[in-house]
This record gives sequence, C-alpha cells and structure tokens, in this order.
Amino acid sequence: MKLSQLPASAGLDLAREGVFENLGSLTNDMPALLTYLTAERFLTELEVHPTAACVLTTPDLAGRVPDRLGVVTAADPRIAFFQLHNRLALETSFYGAIEPNEIADDAVIDPTAWIASKGVRIGRRTRIEARVSVFERTVIGDDCVIRSGVNVGVAGFEFKRLPGGAGILYVEHAGGVRLGDRVEIQGNSNVQPAIFGGYTEIGDDSKIDALVHVGHNDKVGRRCLIAAGTTLSGNVLFGDDVWIGPGCVISSGLRLGAGAHLTIGSVVTKDVGPGQRVTGNFAIPHERFIANLKRTAAES
Repeated sequence: MKLSQLPASAGLDLAREGVFENLGSLTNDMPALLTYLTAERFLTELEVHPTAACVLTTPDLAGRVPDRLGVVTAADPRIAFFQLHNRLALETSFYGAIEPNEIADDAVIDPTAWIASKGVRIGRRTRIEARVSVFERTVIGDDCVIRSGVNVGVAGFEFKRLPGGAGILYVEHAGGVRLGDRVEIQGNSNVQPAIFGGYTEIGDDSKIDALVHVGHNDKVGRRCLIAAGTTLSGNVLFGDDVWIGPGCVISSGLRLGAGAHLTIGSVVTKDVGPGQRVTGNFAIPHERFIANLKRTAAES
C-alpha cells in the first residue's frame, strides 16, 4: 500500500511517498514495515531496522528520517499510528479478507460450542467441547482438543490513553490464532489473536492447562507444556520443549529459549536462555535462588 493511499480520515500529512505491507512497532521485523517514531533518541534504532519501509513521525523529526523510508507526519505519531491501524482494520481490506469456514467432516464439535460464521478452519479429528468459542481468523490443526469453556481468538487487552485526558483508545486485533496439530487447550483458557495481522501461534504437540492466558502475538513452540493459571503477556517468543509451571507470569516481549524451565509461581521479567531453569519473583536462575534461600536460613 502507498502512503498516499491512506484513508483521508486518518488526518496524516504526506512528507515522502513510500510503500508498506505491514504495521508494527520498532520491535517488530515484519516485511516492508510502517512504524512510528516519537522521539529523537529512537532514530538510531530506526536507521538500522532491517525491514522498516515507512515511518509515521512528527513534522520536526521528518527531516531526520533516512531517505530510503517513506514518511507521513502527525502531531502525536503514537496515537495517530494506532488510530490508523484501527481504520485500516475496520474500513479497508488491508489485513486481508475473511474467508469462508473450512471445517473437516470428521471434526467433533459440541452443539453448545460457538463457531464464528466465517474465517475459521478446523482440522481433521479435532474435538471442540461444550461452550467453547472460536472467533474469526482462527486456524486449528488436526487432532486437537479444545476443552470446555475455552475462548480461541477472543479480542485482547490493548488500550492507549489519549492525550489531555480525552479518553482511552481501544486497539483493534486484526490478526488471528493458529494452532498446530495435536494441540490441547484445557478448560476456561483464553488465546488472544495478533494485533497487526498474522497469528498468535501454538506449535505442534503443545499442551495448555486450564485457566491459562495466552496474549496477543505470542509464539509458543512445539511440545511446550504450560501449566494451570499461567499468564503470558503479549509478544512472548518460545523455543520448543519449554516447561512453564503453575501460576507463572511472563512479561511482554520476552524470549524463552528451547528447553527453558520455569518453576511454579515464577514471575519472569527477563529473557530465559535455552535449557535455563528459573525460579522466584522476580525469577532468577534456580541454583542461585536455592543458594540465596540457604544463605538466608543460615543467617537467621
């Protein structure tokens, strides 16, 4: 899409023509990205960004943007960016048309389950239990089990405060959810869709316990086990074979390496390396946590 083709209702000023395919923040690396720039201190990050194609920024910063990038401006780029996203999601087909449902003949769906009337794919031999809700832009693979009360693709928690106390802006979730083959999600868990197109993903053979929250844009690897009561904030990236114990909380934008192990109740605020075991609030390497406990006990 060309910057000059943006909806007039967005109220943006074109400074330099450009073409983009995706929206996202500077932490995203989707191809041909339209992002936003709010302050001079982020210019270096923008300059080295591997996929940025266009930027929404202030009039004062527009002249500092690299020549290779298209530029549009607004007084408040951050809010204007999310308002633009909402308009593209609601008023255009930028994020793709919603296709008719494709449900395998041998999928077993309880009569009390609610399946959106379009935009849903359900694979062979998959079981959908009572009072499950499956929303648009959801893809469920073969041999999956979705237990009672689960919501797949329910809109997520993304709000922005408007300047001057003018209210709170809800950010549309224009993406979907994709579950691999042999995924199981147990009772009353929620899986949120991605925001800027694409999918929140749960890889083949992963199992999610009851009352788990999977945030928007999370990417869960293969054969991961996520125990009950866990909260995954948005944009968490898993390797394969990760174990998350009951009641863990993982902050947004983190990376959990392959084979990482989060013990019960861990509150994770930093990346966890491959094979690393962490414990505590805030979580630290498990061996260090035990050593601290022993030292505290000896001193008391």
